[in-house]
Amino acid sequence: MTMRRIVAVVPDLFFAARIAATAAQLGAELRQPAPADALAEIRAAAPDLVIVDLSAGRAVLDAVRALKADPDARRTPVVGFYPHVDGALREAAREAGVDSILPRSAFTARLAALLAGELSPRAPD
Repeated sequence: MTMRRIVAVVPDLFFAARIAATAAQLGAELRQPAPADALAEIRAAAPDLVIVDLSAGRAVLDAVRALKADPDARRTPVVGFYPHVDGALREAAREAGVDSILPRSAFTARLAALLAGELSPRAPD
């Protein structure tokens, strides 16, 4: 089995550390760019999965829009997580093209399966 490549645009240190620890346990390659560098890093890494913290600001949604508009990269699955009380952010993520939008608690519960490729990020959220 080949090593999975994952890009996580997650400035929140708690979630970034949790993702990094889980990726290390699974032997996945992880890159964690700043939101402003996300699109360039995603294109350079050709990842199997992109994870975005939807609370990270407009740059994250702009990167997802650009990724989904790129014919060579649009099939890259994107999972976003958000505070469950922010319905407007969820809708903005959907409009930007995020494939699976999860409340933080659900994202945390599914993290290992997502990183391992055992759970489709395109599954209904």
